[in-house]
Amino acid sequence: MNNKLESADQQKAGMYRMVKLFWEESSEELAEIGVAFLSDLPFEYFETEPNCVKAYGRFECLGEEVETEVAAIAEERGWQLIWESIERQNWNEEWEKHYFEPLTEAGFYVRAPFHPSSTDDEVKHTIIIQPRMSFGTGHHGTTQLMLKYIWQNRESLVGQKVLDMGTGTGILAIAAAMVGASEVLGIEIDDWVVDNANDNLQANNMENVTMLCGTAANLTAVLDGYYDVVLANIHREVILADLAEYYRVLKPSGWMLLSGLQQPDEVLVVSAAESLGLEKKVVDYRGEWICLQFGKS
Repeated sequence: MNNKLESADQQKAGMYRMVKLFWEESSEELAEIGVAFLSDLPFEYFETEPNCVKAYGRFECLGEEVETEVAAIAEERGWQLIWESIERQNWNEEWEKHYFEPLTEAGFYVRAPFHPSSTDDEVKHTIIIQPRMSFGTGHHGTTQLMLKYIWQNRESLVGQKVLDMGTGTGILAIAAAMVGASEVLGIEIDDWVVDNANDNLQANNMENVTMLCGTAANLTAVLDGYYDVVLANIHREVILADLAEYYRVLKPSGWMLLSGLQQPDEVLVVSAAESLGLEKKVVDYRGEWICLQFGKS
């Protein structure tokens, strides 16, 4: 079933659309597959349950062409779908009804303000995330992989300048600062996601992390080789389009950590990175998702 939204009034600023793909079987793997299919389309956030995936994007970006592509995905898999329009201010309220569970990844414990503190001796840093509709509560495989390698590289992050592209909630920027980065810039395209990230900076007492609403185009003002580390947990097409700029602002001997990628993306992204002069250091997998670490000589 496809409930299209026809009203021109709904194209006003602040209006979003949500498509829900759902199926009878309860399967987290199907939910991950659903996200994978939709990740190349102009959706900004995803929410999964074992029997559905919800994808959210700006109203003006999700027209008939996207509807057709989503319908084809649903038909091919035998799934049902529903489109809805969502007011931005109600989106936060709805998300806050569905509290995420605390998560431990490497030395990090990710929780909401209302969750109890961790009693795990292995936890060294607690990241507090306001549970709102922006990607990055730590529960997606790509975020977990990024946290894992931030932790593994924690000694090399001490005193370093870090760029976090597609920062979302700011979880990775916060993690980098917690292990000792001296300066962190997070860039995010959506202004109200930046507002959420700034709330999270305050909740975690971050004084050396800055959030900027923008894209890789904002890096033109950054000197060549300014950053020691570049993090990007973002869609494949964005990474491929912006990789040369990430490379430019990365200093020689610096390193880059990329995710938001699926296993079939590995060859394409590695090829693009190596063509710039980056050297693949690490590849790791979590389900269908991958994380790549590169070094710049």
